[in-house]
Amino acid sequence: MSIPTTASVADDVEIVRRIFAHIDAGTTDEGDAWREPVENYLDPIRFVNELETLRAFPSVFMPSATIPNAGDHAERVTFGVPLCAVRDRDGRARVFRNSCRHRGMALVEGPGCSRALVCRYHGWTYRLDGSLSHVPHPEAFPDLDVSARGLVEVDSREVDGLIIIGPLSPPPDPQRADTAMAALADGSPWRAKLLPADRLFTVRPALRAMNWKVLVEQFLEGYHIRTTHKETFYPIQYDDLNIVEAFGPNTRITFPYQNIERLRERPESTWNVGHRVTYVYHLFPNVMVATFPNQVLVITIDPIDIDHTTVTIYAMVTPHVAERVSASPEDAAGSRNLLNAGGIEDNEMSEGVQRGLHAGANAFVEFGRHESAIGRFHATLDERLAGSR
Repeated sequence: MSIPTTASVADDVEIVRRIFAHIDAGTTDEGDAWREPVENYLDPIRFVNELETLRAFPSVFMPSATIPNAGDHAERVTFGVPLCAVRDRDGRARVFRNSCRHRGMALVEGPGCSRALVCRYHGWTYRLDGSLSHVPHPEAFPDLDVSARGLVEVDSREVDGLIIIGPLSPPPDPQRADTAMAALADGSPWRAKLLPADRLFTVRPALRAMNWKVLVEQFLEGYHIRTTHKETFYPIQYDDLNIVEAFGPNTRITFPYQNIERLRERPESTWNVGHRVTYVYHLFPNVMVATFPNQVLVITIDPIDIDHTTVTIYAMVTPHVAERVSASPEDAAGSRNLLNAGGIEDNEMSEGVQRGLHAGANAFVEFGRHESAIGRFHATLDERLAGSR
């Protein structure tokens, strides 16, 4: 399966045209079928190889809205590596390895805002640019070179509402890593959808009993809408109707709502899909940007072991919605409850898949032509694994 390198997706009007064509024909976007060996989910050696490969390529760290102001900081364990992001006084977002240079204590523990980063173990203090500024009782460290003991910075850049990090370990092929960075550093596919939602509403981390790839898969197809979401999404969406677009190693999947039919009699120049489709941007390998009415979710998926994954959901809203929710919290409760219920259903199915993978019934997992985005995900991962050996 070839992986396109261009970073482009259709505009909203073209998406609506394609959706109408599928509704009228009773069809959906189709691609290559895929069979993924079950052992690729359960083999500990394969898991270690995946983790090493993930560390050798760039990835999305967290949304910019997590640290909007100078002094804001947040942390996340990424591919097993504790990291933290800090907004410097000059407005730059920096990413550091989350470890004090004295005894290795995790420096940032949860979100916060401060003028400096102070280790709560012994009080070593760092400026927002990571440089070491204060050591209690410096006479105890006569050979300490303060200028060389700042926090260890990770290569990063801020792109259209997302903080992107470079490889966390030396890449076997720097050119391939640079190509992967270029695919994440062009925010044109998601820019218009994510940037308006610049207010962080909530952060929800959770440990899930499933392989990280099983969790990724649940976002990439609509073949399950009728059976999994029969009382949540199915009454308002379509079963097995998706638009699938590739941009670089990434994919966008469009999930239309039934109220899109109201656009048929309106001029195309007036079409607005804001409350009529959900876009899910899979930013390879492990991050989803999902648009919903009145909010955008950035979802990070971090492998723990073959059977466990940490997922963190960053929910963001526009300033207008933030003001409305602040004035009348009950107005937003309905949509949040719907998303939460749908997420519970997805996770229940994925946890069931993980249990079933251990049953020994199947040699491979079957993905049909209507689940082609999942095949692209596995094909891209296989390519990176092969290039890292």
